[in-house]
Amino acid sequence: MEGIMLDRITRLAVGLALICLTPLALRGQDSDSVVAGSERREDPALSPEMQQLRARVRQTLAFYFHRPENNLERSPWGVMHCIIGFGVDTPLLVNRQRVNAIAWLCANEPCYGMRMAYLHGGRLRLRMGPGYQGHEGQFLAILAQSRVKIDYPLLVAGRQMSVLDLVESEKSSCVAGTELTFKLIGLSHYLDSDSSWQTPDGQVWDIARLVREELAQPVIGACCGGTHRLTGFSYAVRGRQREGKPIDGQWARAQQYLEDYHRYVFRLQNADGSFSTAWFERPESQADLQRRLNTSGHVLEWLAHSLPDEQLADPQVIRAVEYLANLLWEGRHRKWDIGAQGHAIHALALYDERMFGGQPGRRAEQLGQAIILGNRSAADIVSRTP
Repeated sequence: MEGIMLDRITRLAVGLALICLTPLALRGQDSDSVVAGSERREDPALSPEMQQLRARVRQTLAFYFHRPENNLERSPWGVMHCIIGFGVDTPLLVNRQRVNAIAWLCANEPCYGMRMAYLHGGRLRLRMGPGYQGHEGQFLAILAQSRVKIDYPLLVAGRQMSVLDLVESEKSSCVAGTELTFKLIGLSHYLDSDSSWQTPDGQVWDIARLVREELAQPVIGACCGGTHRLTGFSYAVRGRQREGKPIDGQWARAQQYLEDYHRYVFRLQNADGSFSTAWFERPESQADLQRRLNTSGHVLEWLAHSLPDEQLADPQVIRAVEYLANLLWEGRHRKWDIGAQGHAIHALALYDERMFGGQPGRRAEQLGQAIILGNRSAADIVSRTP
């Protein structure tokens, strides 16, 4: 009986991976039907300088995309930070074969011998601690940022569930005065902005309360310099805007907060395009490249998601994109911290999507083209050193 159950689990996991890896064109679907909430824009007519920047960004992304991590060497936390970079396209090596990293984690398959999900009283739970989630709601936030659909299947202890079950789990565990950053990202993506719910302790929650709770806590000193907290506000505001509802109350407060930080962060930008290695505390430019990748990657990731379209081509933003692409390219043979690397890649992938027409679900095709073009004159792709 146990062997039969394991075989069923293996077949479902493989099936999930094959569904994700099947080319979208063969499924008769465009990326919007597979990736929930995808914001696509046509590739505009680009100046020669912006064409060069697109080539630089895609050549850098292609290098990392085509060198997938291995499930034997990366914990669930590590694989989550591979996923944050390339989202639904993220490959993972399992027994020398490429599978889809999201499918693998959603099937609760082992990473570094660790399984993140379990059932408690019949309800879905995720383990916290080293190698697992580092923050409440982190996995849901990563699925949200990857635009995985809410009915996408999860498999836990032989029971088929879905992302919706994870949403319900995160709703039920909201606690006032705690870090709610990642819950805000995930729930703002998956729920209507006017949604409300009650937790087991009788507390009534909604998205507006999550925003209010987060606004009551500082950015400076928060996780990763506060960039994730700002991203939470960005998701809440953008979700409200997408629904065509008024930006008032807590959403107006969050929007003003974001605009203030947008202005502030560029005052801290270094001359080379990098952002302060002291996060939002003060201007600083440490020589440590790992530190630079971590800070500039996280800050640009937040900006690439939250800035209005018209600001994406501002010289300060372009300098930041150039700096980060060059840093990752010049350090392509280094062993970067997987967390910093994942968020830096995500920053470039978001910028590529919003400025150059990069499409989640078609990264393999687009980045394959980048390799072909790059081989013609790889030295010309990156003209600066970090």
